[in-house]
Amino acid sequence: MTNANYLLNAFESMTEVSGFENMSGMRSANQMFGSCSMLETIYATSFSNSGLSGSLMFNGCSRLVGGTDGFVPSTTSGASVCKIGAGGVLTDPNKDARTWFYGHFYEDGEAVLTATQAPDPSRTLRATGRICAIGKYVGLGFTPWTGTAGATHRQYLTAVTFAADMATYSTLRFDYLLYSCTAATSVSGLGNLSSVTSMRFTFSSCSALTSLDFRGFDPLALTDLYYTFGGASVLAAIYADSTWELPSSGVSGSSCFYNCRSLVGGNGTAWSSSATSYTYFRIDTASTPGYLTAQ
Repeated sequence: MTNANYLLNAFESMTEVSGFENMSGMRSANQMFGSCSMLETIYATSFSNSGLSGSLMFNGCSRLVGGTDGFVPSTTSGASVCKIGAGGVLTDPNKDARTWFYGHFYEDGEAVLTATQAPDPSRTLRATGRICAIGKYVGLGFTPWTGTAGATHRQYLTAVTFAADMATYSTLRFDYLLYSCTAATSVSGLGNLSSVTSMRFTFSSCSALTSLDFRGFDPLALTDLYYTFGGASVLAAIYADSTWELPSSGVSGSSCFYNCRSLVGGNGTAWSSSATSYTYFRIDTASTPGYLTAQ
């Protein structure tokens, strides 16, 4: 087969493809996987994309994660990312570096993030699904509460709990995890996390969240804090251990506190539109103004 244009387009319930190495001879794959919104994995023991073109090949594949470094395609990604290795969407089944945690979204509005696959049978479940722990997600569409309509719309998420077993992961990325959860008023269990590397847009646009408690959270693995709290306009307090300290190098994150206009640090430092970078993700003292409150 040389022409795979639209071949699997809009297979909306498909989660996995295997044997993709047998497609190495194709030359055209325009929108081949377009709108495969549940697709997580494309397995291939080898693959060459030499001579392959594929406009919008993975458009709408918001859950697809490559098995080498957690790469996730954007809506415009083409054939160049159809490969095994760093920056590729394919997964060698013999070298799969991904791990997964689970999101159980209950009818009462709470989302529990846990290493345990089975939800609590005593509670009414709204939706459930797994999330790649190293996934470099690029927007909405990969969580059980990410729907734009119906019973799983994120407007129903009011509370988030990180379970104690989340401490078992050696690496965690939380890019866009709670982005635009506008009804969320409570986040607990952040102290169970110790290996979080990236928090791009994690709490961005959580416009009902008034406080966060990072006590017990180990910040030493953090590298990316881009827009982490951006648009959390009523966030007034962020608590942390008095020993809180970001890594001395390797961290980035402009607009980490964009439009956090209600935020005040423990020493009285009030949010300023000229002070929104990740460097203010520190304990507020007289000599080092920041937006955290030591407790």
